[in-house]
Amino acid sequence: MYSCPHCHEAGFSTFAKLFAVSFAPATCSHCGGQAYLHITHALMALIAWILLTWVFIGVAIWQGMSIYLIGTIPAFVLAVDKFMLKAPMRACH
Repeated sequence: MYSCPHCHEAGFSTFAKLFAVSFAPATCSHCGGQAYLHITHALMALIAWILLTWVFIGVAIWQGMSIYLIGTIPAFVLAVDKFMLKAPMRACH
């Protein structure tokens, strides 16, 4: 659970936080306040994932083994965790 910018209680689930955007904000389960994640956090996660994916593609080509491409899955999880789940939510007014 993630904290609400209104009441500072843990009122948002992981999925609610990841899918909360400015035109469809998530609602806090404690106070009913609405909040969203700014788009720049998602863009940073996407860029990090793309860069890490290209690194894994390069290693797979260099080594001649496509098993290295499975590294893109933990790279995605790392990018989402680092840039989206740890980012603060913005309150809707």
